Amino acid sequence: KQGHVGGGMMAGYLHPVLPQRGAAQQYEFLLYGSVSESSLSDLLHRLRGLCDQTITSVGGFRFCDREITYKIDAGNASTKLRVRMSIDTPEAPWQLIYAGQLDVGDMHRPAAVRTCVHTSCSQNLGDVLNELGFVAVTEVVLKGYLFKRGQMKISVFKIYQPGENGDAESAQCFSDSYLVELSAIAVSGQDSIGAEMKTFAEHLRPIVVMEKLDGLR
Repeated sequence: KQGHVGGGMMAGYLHPVLPQRGAAQQYEFLLYGSVSESSLSDLLHRLRGLCDQTITSVGGFRFCDREITYKIDAGNASTKLRVRMSIDTPEAPWQLIYAGQLDVGDMHRPAAVRTCVHTSCSQNLGDVLNELGFVAVTEVVLKGYLFKRGQMKISVFKIYQPGENGDAESAQCFSDSYLVELSAIAVSGQDSIGAEMKTFAEHLRPIVVMEKLDGLR
């Protein structure tokens, strides 16, 4: 039986949160792929066999999250922050995510890499960002499945355009395919996680081919 837990709640469980002052910079390692609706059951079956089986995640988590991107301009530069909240578990802490520029060009790295900060926040986060001058620029709904294997997180999901007044029930899907995201967060000097991700991704072939792409942009 699959666990059905809000992705916003699970973000803190699956990924580290904001590092303390003086802590090493965190990096997010990423591989992306896509899978058709007809191949989804095969992929989920493969992931259930490969991923961690714990009391709270037998068979993977189902999630439904809302994600809003905020932007602030400062001179010629701009900064974007993503705010993610669970629709299934509205009382869960919201997640604030900063992601740096994705580096896909380093041929010596088996996965794309970017700097990142993930931290849990209170539910007035949107008001705080507006007070600081940030403006909401995009909003999407993410529905899918989460799996975990050691440091790695595997997300299989579709991206939806929210309905009127942000309604998730009437959200329209952007694509019939599922986006597959393989990610891991590590500190500087732990580049070996990229090789582990590449090895894991090979076990998902031929159902899905994972590549160094910026799948969310």
